[in-house]
Amino acid sequence: MPPVNLPQAASVQSAVAVTTKIVLLALAYLGSGHLAILLAAPPGFVSAIFPPVGLALAAVLIWGYPMLLGVFLGSTLLNLTIAIDSLQQFNIGQLVVPCSIALGTTLQSLCASWCIKHWVGFPNPLTDDKHILWLLLIGGPLSCLLSASAGTAVLYLHQIITPGQVMFSWWSWWVGDSIGVLIAMPLMFIAFAKPRDIWRSRISSVGLPLLLSCALMVVLFFRTIEGEQSRLQQRFHEQSKLMAQSIKSQISLYTSSVMPIERLFAASGEVTSEDFATFVNAMAKNHPGIRALSWNAKVTAEQRRSFEALLQTSTDNLRQITERNNQGQLLRAADRASYFPITFIEPLEQNAAAIGYDVASEPVRRRAMLTAGDTGTATLTAPLKLVQDQQHQTGMLLFYPVYHSSEPPTSLAERQHLLRGYVVAVLHITEVIASALADYPQHSFQLQLADISEGQSQLVFSKLTSAIPAYARPLLWQEEFEVAGRRLRMDIQPSEQFLQTQSSLHPWATLTGGLLLCSLLGGFLLSVSGRAEQIRRQVKQRTLELSGILDNAAEAILIFNSAGNIERANTAAQRLFGYNNSQLLQLQIGALLPELQDANEAMLQSRQGPAVEAVGQTAGRTRLELEISLSSYSLPGHTWFICLLHDISERKKIERLKSEFVATVSHELRTPLTSIKGSLELVNAGVLGSLPQAAGDMLNLAQKNTERLVLLVNDILDIEKLELADASLPLQHADLRELLELALSQNLGYATTFAVGLSLDIQQLPAKVPVLVNSQRLQQVLSNLISNAVKFSDAGSKVQIIAELQDKQVLVKVCDQGPGIPAEFRGRIFQKFAQADGSDSRQRGGTGLGLSICKELMEKMHGSIGYESTEGVGSTFFITLPIVQEEPVVPTAGD
Repeated sequence: MPPVNLPQAASVQSAVAVTTKIVLLALAYLGSGHLAILLAAPPGFVSAIFPPVGLALAAVLIWGYPMLLGVFLGSTLLNLTIAIDSLQQFNIGQLVVPCSIALGTTLQSLCASWCIKHWVGFPNPLTDDKHILWLLLIGGPLSCLLSASAGTAVLYLHQIITPGQVMFSWWSWWVGDSIGVLIAMPLMFIAFAKPRDIWRSRISSVGLPLLLSCALMVVLFFRTIEGEQSRLQQRFHEQSKLMAQSIKSQISLYTSSVMPIERLFAASGEVTSEDFATFVNAMAKNHPGIRALSWNAKVTAEQRRSFEALLQTSTDNLRQITERNNQGQLLRAADRASYFPITFIEPLEQNAAAIGYDVASEPVRRRAMLTAGDTGTATLTAPLKLVQDQQHQTGMLLFYPVYHSSEPPTSLAERQHLLRGYVVAVLHITEVIASALADYPQHSFQLQLADISEGQSQLVFSKLTSAIPAYARPLLWQEEFEVAGRRLRMDIQPSEQFLQTQSSLHPWATLTGGLLLCSLLGGFLLSVSGRAEQIRRQVKQRTLELSGILDNAAEAILIFNSAGNIERANTAAQRLFGYNNSQLLQLQIGALLPELQDANEAMLQSRQGPAVEAVGQTAGRTRLELEISLSSYSLPGHTWFICLLHDISERKKIERLKSEFVATVSHELRTPLTSIKGSLELVNAGVLGSLPQAAGDMLNLAQKNTERLVLLVNDILDIEKLELADASLPLQHADLRELLELALSQNLGYATTFAVGLSLDIQQLPAKVPVLVNSQRLQQVLSNLISNAVKFSDAGSKVQIIAELQDKQVLVKVCDQGPGIPAEFRGRIFQKFAQADGSDSRQRGGTGLGLSICKELMEKMHGSIGYESTEGVGSTFFITLPIVQEEPVVPTAGD
């Protein structure tokens, strides 16, 4: 069985858990949002309480910022479903509104959670009244300004609400979100927040009373809103019924008004244009919706010539029977069996151009005309553009048939045979409806009249200024009726002004006030339960402090507050510093540890972590060498620091003895090594005569190893001097250019020995480069770096010394073309006795102490040392020194 990768499995499990929480949060947001919509207050778009915002904020505080994705998804789905329910059609472009509102809600949750974590802290048991107040204030009224402002702006910019609704929608949105946070957030904390023992104990003391009080307010709201909606619907429907009856009566009145004209033609053998004008003028004045009244005589093909001649005689103009082509131009009517031209028309002055127009030439008019002739009843056309109206406004023509008999024929054949012509009334529906509704307040309703006679809706009249909101749909009044052979549908719906003036805010105010009291109740119950928990925790904390930390600790322990006052000290601490307990409690930590004398809380927090060395002071003013570690713990409003102290005086004493031993041994080795080295040099120089080849080789090897041993002893002595020196190196002002030129001259011969070129580039330096150094030690550093570069360079290669200015310091680089530094060696290159490998030591010499000594020397001269290396290309070691002002020249008495 293959081994299980436990970290990877744990990571996958954690990702699944987070994803599950995000999905559940989105679903909870969606479900609770739909429940909140049931409490929406007309004419706004928001609820008096909106718990999803509280659920979202609590989830982000409890489970972290990944929950913001669940907030965005839940809010988008909620607003998307609301949009789909309120629109007859939905397209992908309308996702902008739900996503924009969701973005505002997500931003509100992000800002609120960050502020709460920053200023209140979370997880938080909320046992402090101040924390409870700030959490409810930030999470509720303050942060909800963002969601309310963003949501209202989105609705307004997309013309979902009108300017008149902006302020109410914003205010009610803000109130609803705020109350939702104040109620839902504590309930979420009770269900999921940590510490669980504290929040679980609040189920009965906070959760149940809050839920019961909210349920009572919701029931009261539904009772109130039901009564208000019923009252509003009854009032509008009563008005709509009266309006519908007025419109039907008015259309019927106009229809019947044509009957007397039919009787005129039925009773008279011959009617002149003057007779017609006299008879209809008074009728037109009494019916403002009639644009024109005409007599359209039936003219057969045989009668056409005589009819057109009669038209020319009566009008003194060239007249003929006309029709319109597809472009709307008047042309002479084509030949056909019969015509129904306009013979008389009043008012004549505005409609003279229509005389002679064959009404039967147009299909819509012809259908209505034939229906009227065949049925013997008045018949309306479908909505059409009026010929005699220059603006071509929509109207309807009413055809009333006239027969050659005094009584209407009883059969279809008789009616077709005896048809004499038609009395036609041109109706302007806008004026007909306006006259019918003159007594009703025009701002209170919206009206639409459509002709549905032929299976599809044709608009007859429309006075729709805005879409009806979803909550007002029950107020819509719709009625279908028949008049003059046409079936009409009338839609009457309330206007925005009617909804604003008639809708009562009493239900919403009742619910808002009640839920606000519930939220205050929740805050009060949180405060009461928090105080009880705070007392319990304080008692437990004090007990644990006394019994666990101090009494049985082997190491010295001091507990002090953020002001530095010592509040607790165990027995080991008393023995270590020589004070009794009462004396220690009167001291500050700085009296025992001088380096903490003026430390504030931030400095103390930064010093927490691994143990560090420090100096302490006992009651007898004795110096203690200590190893201390700081940690802290906090309770609401207070922070304490725990200091663990370990006496390392003995360890330090042993280290000093070791150093002294190494120094002594080094000094004792120097004298015999000097004698041995001198003797070997004399022998190898031939003072005692020539030596065999084998003996000479052995003596040369002995001399080289003696020189290496001398170098090692000298380096060890340098290390000890640097480590044991109480004061820094004596530093003097010097010109770096001169020191670099001296280093070049001193090491040029050494480079020549290895056939390596050595050069100095100081062109980028000014004439004088004042530095504060120990000249001898700086030469030691430069010689070490140069000799290393030369040793590790191949014969014929070059070593360059380059100096340049960088800001307020000078940079000196020693560049070689050697093999470079191995990657595995770079981390310990400045450590003591560090060498790349044993073979280097044998081939090129060295003790492994040179770079360590250079690092110590540069730090004591306030500089630094570093390197850059590429294997196979070479290395560059560099040092930096700060540039100082030149030492002032003191004038002498003779100057």
